[in-house]
Amino acid sequence: MTKGFLPKLIFVFSIGVSFAFNFAPRHSTHRRIDHFSLDTIKPIHFEDSISDTTSLHDFDFGENAFLTDSSYTLLKGITTFRGGPWRNSASFGTIDKRPDSLRIAWTFNTTSKGEWGGGAGWTGQPSVVQWPDSMRALMNLNENVKTKPDFTEVVFGSLDGNIYFLDLETGKASRKAINIKNPIKGSVSIDPRGYPLLYCGQGIPETKVIGFRIFSLIDQKVLHFINGIDRFALRGWGAFDGACLINRKTDMLHLGGENGILYTMKLNTKFDSTRTQISVSPKTIKYRYNSGYKNQKGIENSVVLYQDKIYYADNSGFIQCFSLKTFQSLWIIHNEDDTDASLVLKPEDGIPFLYTGSEVDKQGDKGFSFIKKINGLTGETVWLRKFECRSVLGAHPVNGGMLATPLVGKLKAEGKLIITLSRYKTMQKGLMVALDMKTGETLYEVALDNYSWSSPVDIYDKEGNMYIFQADSKGYVMLLDGANGKLIYKKKVADLFEASPIVFNNKIIIPSRPLKIFCFEII
Repeated sequence: MTKGFLPKLIFVFSIGVSFAFNFAPRHSTHRRIDHFSLDTIKPIHFEDSISDTTSLHDFDFGENAFLTDSSYTLLKGITTFRGGPWRNSASFGTIDKRPDSLRIAWTFNTTSKGEWGGGAGWTGQPSVVQWPDSMRALMNLNENVKTKPDFTEVVFGSLDGNIYFLDLETGKASRKAINIKNPIKGSVSIDPRGYPLLYCGQGIPETKVIGFRIFSLIDQKVLHFINGIDRFALRGWGAFDGACLINRKTDMLHLGGENGILYTMKLNTKFDSTRTQISVSPKTIKYRYNSGYKNQKGIENSVVLYQDKIYYADNSGFIQCFSLKTFQSLWIIHNEDDTDASLVLKPEDGIPFLYTGSEVDKQGDKGFSFIKKINGLTGETVWLRKFECRSVLGAHPVNGGMLATPLVGKLKAEGKLIITLSRYKTMQKGLMVALDMKTGETLYEVALDNYSWSSPVDIYDKEGNMYIFQADSKGYVMLLDGANGKLIYKKKVADLFEASPIVFNNKIIIPSRPLKIFCFEII
């Protein structure tokens, strides 16, 4: 096993409400290291520091604050990218029997704006929630859905700059869209406490403003804005493609930015349902680091939370474990190349294990996607697989390797890890692989005619059998048997899928490019 290592990294913290405020460091540690995965990094020293401030008591993190994917939200639905803090639950409910095919229940067209058009790109996953009756009455929903029994709302951000709200049953608008006037590339989050709060990052600064927004879903007003262009950041790109996590027990938000900052925010949420009022007044700890990789510090994936630890990867390929008790990095390893797909986590015997894969980017136009299982306590690599992939480089790169977030099998598929690789051995092809989560051995492979950045999603029948939905870069949708990878259904319905899907009972919702969002009924 490969031990986690500490590269030349400098960690600095800042506490503030709206801006970064620096304080004299309370303590600093230096550790010599002698192992690296990359020859381009010299083993010099590691330094971390934490700001001395009385505000740190606001960020106390006890054992009663621990969450799992199943305990993350109080709502029925999917409220963040891949469902929760372990990023492995993008489906809700079950289907009655083995599926035979898919039927388009409805489609919805976004507008198209500027260079980026509309629809949704990577990661682009919608959220879906069945609102309680008491909450529907408070929000600015259209009158025809305010009293609708079991009303379920689909929410997604579009490349046209709008956040859309749709009735899951009909595909019709359930309230007016929110226009942030800049393309949204990532996935929205809904507050898991059932509060009327929406969280959304921005992908492109078409109006020269870029950052992360918190909206009230009572009146759709912006309650808080994180400016991605921050003097504290060591990178000048202020996008937020990753989806945040909200710990409903601590009122804390966790988020990675493409400016290289890891944000921990005490939201100080105040919700008064009798007065129909909600507010946030965040206090923020910002954590930055310097890896020696110029302009390669961005965090594009959605952070993972396990107990008091945050895990994430960056554009340099570094994977970090960050402690919410000490506000220090516990370990750092290198994943060989740029890693944008979100990590997924699955505990075994009380030990959190991470599953991840790299792109082919820094390696050139040909290289390997490195798939790893990592001990989340130590950073040790338990097993490693590598798959040859290609990449388009240059001013408009289209990378290969792993960009789809892996799928962790459940119920009768327990112990299976499903990965989807782009540009496998050729520029156009893809590969789906089922791996044994304990050993990393291949259980089966499915050759894909077209590559995919869209994540696979798991569907379960009442007997616990797993089925897989996969969309690809040529607009095909597929259903496969999770037990053996055999194809059940395949059809071309769109131009291009990059966004990741969600499942709510017998419905699959996935946006496409350039315009449409699809709702499929599983039949």
